[in-house]
Amino acid sequence: MTLYGYVDNSPPGTGIAHPCINPHAGGTGTYSDPVTFATAASELPWCTIIYVPYMERYFIHEDECSQCYQDWNKDHLYRFDMWAGGDASSLEQPERGALLHCESTWTRGDSPTDPNNPTITVNPPSDLPVTTLPIFSPPTSCWQPISVSDPGDQSSPLGGDVNLPITATDSSPGQTLSYQASGLPAGLSIDSTSGVISGSPTKSQTTHVTVTASDTYNSASVKFKWKVQH
Repeated sequence: MTLYGYVDNSPPGTGIAHPCINPHAGGTGTYSDPVTFATAASELPWCTIIYVPYMERYFIHEDECSQCYQDWNKDHLYRFDMWAGGDASSLEQPERGALLHCESTWTRGDSPTDPNNPTITVNPPSDLPVTTLPIFSPPTSCWQPISVSDPGDQSSPLGGDVNLPITATDSSPGQTLSYQASGLPAGLSIDSTSGVISGSPTKSQTTHVTVTASDTYNSASVKFKWKVQH
């Protein structure tokens, strides 16, 4: 699964090879308004609808992809190139760089050995969870389904009580967040359901903490320092 947009379409723009529903590359991601994707016509027929769980969107085959043909003809590998968006300003910085970075952010399984090769559903049912937030919003915004609040650097006394909630939100429908933390000072732990860090520090130290909030398909992290002293 790769992505392309206005700037790296050929030629640059929103033109597509085989309009089915969208006159130009686009779509909101619902079953009735799927987002354009490109692949080799020998992989999937034109106008085939697929559902991509980690993107929580429906896509429709309306465009061609030269690399998709090469991968299919050489190694019989499925490759789908999803439309990310963009506009004429994508030809210039900073939007150009932001769009290309967004495409890279959501690429999955970009080689046969990538452990993150995603699962897709071909000809899916019409009632699967959908988010209609744009993948890329000009000039520089990339879809991030999970956001985690930054609590800032922390300082706690040795042996004192700690109760620090980490707050995260998920824009994807029907998802439940779970929390993990690495680098916590000795004596502290995080509740995987609530995101609350609690306990009593047992060692004077300064650590670098990473808290990650995850749903079924995606995750986001926040990093901060934690100092424990007498």
